[in-house]
Amino acid sequence: MKLSRELIDSSPLAPRLEARRVVKLPRFRAEIEALAAKLGRPVEQVTREARSRLAEMASVRSHSGLWLWDHALGPAHTRAFTVDADSAAMARLKKLNEKHSLIYLPSHRSYADVFVTSKIFSAHGAKRPRVLGGDNLRFFPLGPIARHSGGVFIRRSLGNDIIYKAMLREYFVHLVASGENLEWYMEGGRSRTGKLRPPKYGLLNYLVHAIRSGAAKDVILVPTSICYDQLHEVRAMMDQETSGAKPKEGLPWLIDYARTQQTWIGHVYVRFGEPMSLAERLAEAGEDAERNKYVVEKSAFEVFKRINLATPVTTQALATLALLTSGDRALTLDEVFRRTIPLLDYLRARSVPVSQVESLRHHHGVLETLDTLVKTNVVEGFRDGAEPVYRISPGQHAVAAYYRNSAVHWFINRAILELAMWKAANSGAEDLVKAGKQETLALRDLLKFEFIFSDRAGFRDELLVESDLFDPDWRNRIATAQLRKDMIADAPFLMAPTVLPTFLEAYWVVAERLAAHPTGAAVEEKKFIDACMSVGRQWVLQQRLTHPECLSRELFGNALKLIANRGLLVPGDATLAARRAAFARECESHVQAINELGRLGPRVAGVSKVEVARAMA
Repeated sequence: MKLSRELIDSSPLAPRLEARRVVKLPRFRAEIEALAAKLGRPVEQVTREARSRLAEMASVRSHSGLWLWDHALGPAHTRAFTVDADSAAMARLKKLNEKHSLIYLPSHRSYADVFVTSKIFSAHGAKRPRVLGGDNLRFFPLGPIARHSGGVFIRRSLGNDIIYKAMLREYFVHLVASGENLEWYMEGGRSRTGKLRPPKYGLLNYLVHAIRSGAAKDVILVPTSICYDQLHEVRAMMDQETSGAKPKEGLPWLIDYARTQQTWIGHVYVRFGEPMSLAERLAEAGEDAERNKYVVEKSAFEVFKRINLATPVTTQALATLALLTSGDRALTLDEVFRRTIPLLDYLRARSVPVSQVESLRHHHGVLETLDTLVKTNVVEGFRDGAEPVYRISPGQHAVAAYYRNSAVHWFINRAILELAMWKAANSGAEDLVKAGKQETLALRDLLKFEFIFSDRAGFRDELLVESDLFDPDWRNRIATAQLRKDMIADAPFLMAPTVLPTFLEAYWVVAERLAAHPTGAAVEEKKFIDACMSVGRQWVLQQRLTHPECLSRELFGNALKLIANRGLLVPGDATLAARRAAFARECESHVQAINELGRLGPRVAGVSKVEVARAMA
């Protein structure tokens, strides 16, 4: 008597039985025989090991597993949010899914992300993807429920396990060839800064392998933006950034996490960027070896660029941006309002996607947003004086910066333009246009591990658009250094002193510590970053650093990636000390320039020096 498929899939042994079934498929048998020949080992032995590796990752879908995911785990993780999804885009994706497998590649902000997307797929009757995640979450009851609802757990580190890597690749190809949709987070973990982390694109290689091997004709990459008004877990993430210690996931952790999600905290916005055919990307590369070498990397960055383009600006992002401009000084409601209006005008001029930010054009809208931040202790309100005032709560600058950074990619080009203009105007260069171009490219290169920039030609075109928005008459105001300075002073708002200091100060700390590091000694990343955190705290206390949110292990890690990219990390020749010192001077010059720009005149209400002078006349 045959057991029903549902009964088998509901069994605790179902994933292991699925692994036994899959390992017998022709594609897997051929790969195992090739591995046995390569390793010089018996086929039977390699088959047993391959089956064991597959048992770690194989998954099934059962009605009971899906029910528990949707009705037990799901609500425990999503109760804190009102889900706002792009239904029209979801309808288009369902149509596209009729002919192609969809690969959802979301931004990663929260443990709740996967439950939010599951809720959206279920609500819209869309085909659910197999979700790939780290095996650190394979504990009871999350692991068994996930593996019975299509979840695929992958080792956090593959090491040198050749058999595991081969089985992962073939299982990946098997799922795509079977018409499954997939979902995973290319950032490799939750963002600790609120913006996208640099992509990890190893799994994309498996998709390329699936297409080039003929297992699949094409797959469609779906850039997916997940953006929250606020998150309960941000404060814990910031504590981990400071200490460097992350609590181990397990049942006690899950219970505690679910408990914190019971209080409503705002909206989560799910938006989809323009889908991208991977087969078309490969066809564009053609047979050119150099272009093929970078096709996966460029595809990953294009996905992230499209995620950014789909990410809406939230009211909390603008409110924290406005408050962070004042440091520890409290602002009145009207001051926050007046700092926000130019930003709203700028977003409208650029047709930037937004959530409910138009409410900030009214004082009551600003007040409502500030109240949401006061309730979560991100903002401190004082109401016992002549009028209420607000500031970032002590010790919460990193949390506020996290919310600001969800929108920071929309302002980065404007910020670079401002700082480059200021540095060029103060450079003493005869050719100010050339100096300005050099400064913009230098800043773009410095921040290339923080932000997704267009190629040089696209970046130049984007800066021309920013220049027109900055001052439509800019071409007539760049002939002399003084004209440039006056143009900057006349701007309705400056973005650079708000957006850039966090990153520039972080890089300066790392550069200074690297310059002090013995050139003949290897840099141990964790130990080095610990030292950067300690020195950074000292500099904050000494007020050498004015933005405490710059003390971020993630930012320090990105700075080290840049340093490695410039050939400054590993022990080197006799010129290494001088080159490291030059990099430290470069970072310090940016920090000095951004501080000068921030002191350009009254910004008490987000208005320019000229406007204040007129108001006082």
